[in-house]
Amino acid sequence: MRIAHQFAPPMSAMLAGLPGITEATHIPQESRWALPTDRDVLFVLHGQGADRDEANHAPRPAGWPGAVKLVQLASAGADDYPPWLFEAPAVASASGITAIPIGEYALAVMLAHAKQLATITLKAGEEWPERTQFVDQPLATLHGRTLGLIGLGNIARQVGKYAHAFGMEIIAARASAAPSPDLWIRTAPLDEVVARADHLVLAAPITPATQHLLNAERLARMKATAHVVNVGRGGLIDQEALLAELDKGRLWASLDVTDPEPLPPGHRLQGHPRCRITPHVSWSNPDINRRIMERLVENIRRLGAGEPLLGAID
Repeated sequence: MRIAHQFAPPMSAMLAGLPGITEATHIPQESRWALPTDRDVLFVLHGQGADRDEANHAPRPAGWPGAVKLVQLASAGADDYPPWLFEAPAVASASGITAIPIGEYALAVMLAHAKQLATITLKAGEEWPERTQFVDQPLATLHGRTLGLIGLGNIARQVGKYAHAFGMEIIAARASAAPSPDLWIRTAPLDEVVARADHLVLAAPITPATQHLLNAERLARMKATAHVVNVGRGGLIDQEALLAELDKGRLWASLDVTDPEPLPPGHRLQGHPRCRITPHVSWSNPDINRRIMERLVENIRRLGAGEPLLGAID
């Protein structure tokens, strides 16, 4: 099949050598949403920063979708793409391929928070603390604490798998009424999950229904000591309401995503003593390029065989 892609130009030679691909061409950055309609497969990247608004308002290419049979997204999320893109006969995401590194990230920030690693790490010239300090003010533990999950897709389930190994109680709120596929995760209403969580991990997709899902009212109902971890999308949280709670000395937050990204210079969330922000890197891992290519090749094979696509988007 003939493919056009939005990656760097040298990627064309690599793609052309993959099974099922006979020709690969590059789509220039300056016209990235003027997508060709004479290719069988389009391999596309979501917008970032200012590119997101451009993607959301990009004009529909003449004759779209034309000969296009498959649009393969290089991201798990389906936001920040032109709405008309999903009118192609088949669209698939890369959902699931970053579940392990993002799950590891979520557990890492939970452990770093519980064990106060930033505080207890000795700096040059600091004196060795008295052992009694950690008797009177002990470090926290994950064991026996409650993990709340918002969303129950691949990422949330991976976080739940790791948390189960640490002996946490795990409850999850999901959009559907379906039970959890994992015995160690119990589903519950959203407000119960929010109110009971010692650590609350947001891993839901961003939609009009989930925008500011964690609003002022729900944040106020959380335990004062609760730790909010966002690995989904920044818009899941009302950031001004979160700031108000942090300023009161309530809640802690570890955010890998914000709204917008990047945050404007001087934004008070960045550097707030009760908040840690990382620049949307929880997906990063040494295997990601290989796994994205494997997803593309497998979906091309499935398309030709008439089989269901991995990460298919309805």
